[in-house]
Amino acid sequence: MNFAKDNGLTIKGYYGGKHESAKTPGKMFKEMASAVKKDKNIAYILVTKFDRFSRDAGQAITMLTELRNLGIIVKSVNTGLDTKTKEGFMMASQTLTMAQWDNENRVDTFTNGRINCLSKGVWSERAPRGYKKTGKSINTHCYLDEEGLLIKQAFKWKLRGHTNAQILTLLEARGMKITKQTLHWILTNPFYAGKIQNKLIADLGMIDGEQEKAVSYNDFLRVQDILADKTGRYRHKKEKPECPLSNYIRCSKDDTHFTSYMVKSKGLNYYKCNKVGCKTNVSAKEMHMKFEALLEKFNINDEILQVFTFVIKDVLHEYGNEAEESSKMLRKRLTEVEREIKDCKIRFATGKIDEEAYQAAKEELCSRRDMISLQLDDCQINLSNLESAVPEVVATCSKLESLWHDGDLETKRKVQDLVFPNGIVWDKEKRNYRTTGRNKVFDLIEKISRSYNKEQEQAVLTPVQLYA
Repeated sequence: MNFAKDNGLTIKGYYGGKHESAKTPGKMFKEMASAVKKDKNIAYILVTKFDRFSRDAGQAITMLTELRNLGIIVKSVNTGLDTKTKEGFMMASQTLTMAQWDNENRVDTFTNGRINCLSKGVWSERAPRGYKKTGKSINTHCYLDEEGLLIKQAFKWKLRGHTNAQILTLLEARGMKITKQTLHWILTNPFYAGKIQNKLIADLGMIDGEQEKAVSYNDFLRVQDILADKTGRYRHKKEKPECPLSNYIRCSKDDTHFTSYMVKSKGLNYYKCNKVGCKTNVSAKEMHMKFEALLEKFNINDEILQVFTFVIKDVLHEYGNEAEESSKMLRKRLTEVEREIKDCKIRFATGKIDEEAYQAAKEELCSRRDMISLQLDDCQINLSNLESAVPEVVATCSKLESLWHDGDLETKRKVQDLVFPNGIVWDKEKRNYRTTGRNKVFDLIEKISRSYNKEQEQAVLTPVQLYA
């Protein structure tokens, strides 16, 4: 503006000031081109610098040529460079070319940095809902925030058989209101299972990420099975009943899940590590036999059933902590809603809102309060029902080996997830399993059995001895 005033020029229009694509002419660029071609009195186009005229050198040089043929001069007010002379036109063209080269170098550097982070399992992009991101570049870390913990619970509810509508209601009662489309996106997004996929690393497929998991990958696949009737996303090949350990066992060498296949000429099933180049293959017969041997360790002698029953009661009460936490959250939400109802009444009484707005708000808030109250009642019922679940738990744990051996695919999976919720690892060198992260109930079972075997002369093991 000052340049035009100092040089006696009249400004007929302003264009720019907003981001537009560097690849194709944007709306404002097109409007400017149209305006100068229609107005025969326009003699100059003023720009701050030529590299701001356009970030696409080819596009800009073509435009400069057209403008020059119309007798219109493009001038940089910062450098004084213009397209009036042949030399000035060539310098402007060179400036635009160098600006594009510099810009593309910056883009390449940025893109290479993103690829490096992603290939190492570090998500430096915008964090999905439910995650808090800290750090930068390769030092980025993604943690579950308050919503993330609710998303973690949503996966549990889905595995327990809740419908999406029920999950939405449960989430809303806890302060997280989302649409059914958002919930579906969450439940089918492998990021929440610790996986990363991005078009920049498409050749690597889906890789293990460093972010905190809301659900194990094994449970994520189970959720996809539940949703399979409604979506084709992440539908994996139907597992054969004779190979229940597929996508459950991991390779100790590269932490990749095993898949299964059949050698038709022998009529035998095998498991193999799914990592290219690993070449770990084990017969299903061997892996099943050794898995049953693992479960056999948890067999309970009749003599110690009474002690085990006592321990199960104790452990189930610990599991009630989840319901208790839900109760605390719901009570907090209930207090907030009741406060909102009270505030609404005060605003109506003081004339800040009319009766129509008051009745609408009151109806919505009371509906929300009733929904929270019902869920709070359900939590209390769950806590009180723990005691009655003890006999069923004891009966199940007393026959795990035969339950797994004789059960159908779904039963086998339930037993596997019950005992080893985080899956188990196959050690190729030792040709046996390595177990970590067992359900603590079964840690106690093994401890009880060892104590019993060492002290068979004792007629009864007391709870005091158990924890000694």
